[in-house]
Amino acid sequence: MSTVEDLVKRIRIEGWCVVDGVIPPDEVVKVRDSLVATADGRPEDLENGRHAVRGIIAYDQAIAPYLSDDRILGVTEAFFGKHVRISMTTGVILHPGYPRTDKPGGGLHSDWPFGQGYDYSIPAPYPDAPLLLTSLWMLTPFTRGNGGTVLVPGSHRASNNPTGDSSLVPGTTHPSEIQAEGAPGSVLLFDSRTWHINGHNNSDENRMAIIARYAAWWFNLNPIVPGLSDFERDAANRGFRPDDVVPLTPEQYEALPERTRPLFHHIVIGQQVLPS
Repeated sequence: MSTVEDLVKRIRIEGWCVVDGVIPPDEVVKVRDSLVATADGRPEDLENGRHAVRGIIAYDQAIAPYLSDDRILGVTEAFFGKHVRISMTTGVILHPGYPRTDKPGGGLHSDWPFGQGYDYSIPAPYPDAPLLLTSLWMLTPFTRGNGGTVLVPGSHRASNNPTGDSSLVPGTTHPSEIQAEGAPGSVLLFDSRTWHINGHNNSDENRMAIIARYAAWWFNLNPIVPGLSDFERDAANRGFRPDDVVPLTPEQYEALPERTRPLFHHIVIGQQVLPS
């Protein structure tokens, strides 16, 4: 089993790692079944063979106990210090036949805020510093045949990505790309600058995962949290309301495991500053 130090070193050098066995085998089935039940209850989230339940922690907390795993927090705190937060969560089911996207801007990319098409993106050339870590919690095997995530090792050190002015035409492959593989219960963890995209699910089974993005305590998440003034002002100007984050009610927050709550305290509805 890799140590936290080994995992941190690999992310610093290659941009990614796989943390094995975070969810025990007998428990990953429960998390997977819970995701399926949640997705089945939200048919509006299914589009062209990809079921993406955004803000899933507000609908389904089966993954919650594992989000504060010692190794995962050990890695995130090595990059960001204490008081790490989760910026957003998404449950994803890739159905058989779901392709690797080849439309402009939809191929290899970096996650928010590095993608150049996002609101509040960091303009390229962006600084060589990790700001967020993306995690994919494997609820089924990740293989080359079922759409395991495609990554370009070392791309986190680039100052741009294919959504901006890079040498790679959006929608094309990269000569150095690899596919992450792992058993159910493992976690793919990478610097959010790393170029990546889902692979083609060429199998006859669903490929399932839950995505959670970890951010430093000082990183401004207000523009993506509904109910906060930054979000509401820009939603009014845009004419639509992004749904990547679904705020938690106080009851949903209290239902989280005690160790996991601090990761989500910033999205609880109706927070007030208590008098000293």
